[in-house]
Amino acid sequence: MNHTHRTLSVDSNACIGCGICTSVCPFGVLIMEEGRPRLDPDKHCLKCLHCAAACPREAILFGGERASVAAAELAETAGSSEAAGRTGRAGLTGLSPEFVSQLAVHLSGRRSYRHFTGDPVDRRLLEEAAALADFAPSAKNQHPAGWIIVNSREKAREIMELVLSYVRETGVSPEILSEYESGNNVVMGTASTLILGYCRDTAVNPPVDTALALSVMELYLQARGVGTCWAGYLTRLANASPDLRRLLNLPEGSLFYGALMAGYPSEESYLRVPVRTKPAPVTWL
Repeated sequence: MNHTHRTLSVDSNACIGCGICTSVCPFGVLIMEEGRPRLDPDKHCLKCLHCAAACPREAILFGGERASVAAAELAETAGSSEAAGRTGRAGLTGLSPEFVSQLAVHLSGRRSYRHFTGDPVDRRLLEEAAALADFAPSAKNQHPAGWIIVNSREKAREIMELVLSYVRETGVSPEILSEYESGNNVVMGTASTLILGYCRDTAVNPPVDTALALSVMELYLQARGVGTCWAGYLTRLANASPDLRRLLNLPEGSLFYGALMAGYPSEESYLRVPVRTKPAPVTWL
């Protein structure tokens, strides 16, 4: 199905005007007007469907159809596979159908969180996540990714000040500054915990190795109640700014290839699983 030209809309009959959808919209595309949410025509919708996942009344539509499904519905679908619980041809021990169902819900229910309580994430959880990341696939089994973890409000604030200084001086990504001045930090949300993945330049496949390991960390942290969001702006600017590289103590001959903002979610509660707006093409040969 082609989702390219499908658009977001609000079912006025179902909407109760609670405003939750506007509070979780990453770039403030949904705004309240006369007690009801509407799309700001001057902003571009990412189609992340956070709004649909958070809406308590299924009032968010995509292409005229409901834009989310209940987790229970997804669990029923995932658990219905005849292959669930089998032993694979390679000798893999099949997991229980219940776990397979829960895993499918967890994977599809992963959301990007940007609003946090401000409390640093428990260091033990971060250590566990980093240890599990070592099990991620890696080209030539090099496992070259390393981690720089910021776990204090003060240090995160210091990093953000350097980001803003760099944007002011260079004019790069001016939306960072305009959004920040309007109260929306698109670089790190309200996180006090930041996880930056770096890799040496001489590794076989630095971007993929780092991303795979970081994905493992994210999935584990979200399973333990820690919200995360991939911090693309932070990754890019941490490489570009000499001041940020020095502050973060990036090893010589390395670059950052991914970052997460992390924390205990606040003001974000996703009740449903949004439909995918851009399903990947699959070709069978």
